[in-house]
Amino acid sequence: MLVLTRKSEQKILIGKDIVITILRVYGDQVSIGIDAPKEMRIFREELVKDSVAETAPPVPVPTAEVELVSAEQNGAARLRKRLQKQTVTQEV
Repeated sequence: MLVLTRKSEQKILIGKDIVITILRVYGDQVSIGIDAPKEMRIFREELVKDSVAETAPPVPVPTAEVELVSAEQNGAARLRKRLQKQTVTQEV
């Protein structure tokens, strides 16, 4: 993350098409202006998070990934059993 300190009326350039202007600093609030191409969609983060949380369907996990995880878990379980047997054998 790039952190910049700006005063009122100072600007930040992002690429060739986006200009962010600090309009006013009042206490702990900052008013900014954003000049960007019309096709560039700009959202406040909290609105996007709320919207996504309310409307997003659960993300499906592809079957191949589920099978891979199951296979890895089964393999790990077999390995743990084998190691336990070896430990018991060595102790006797």
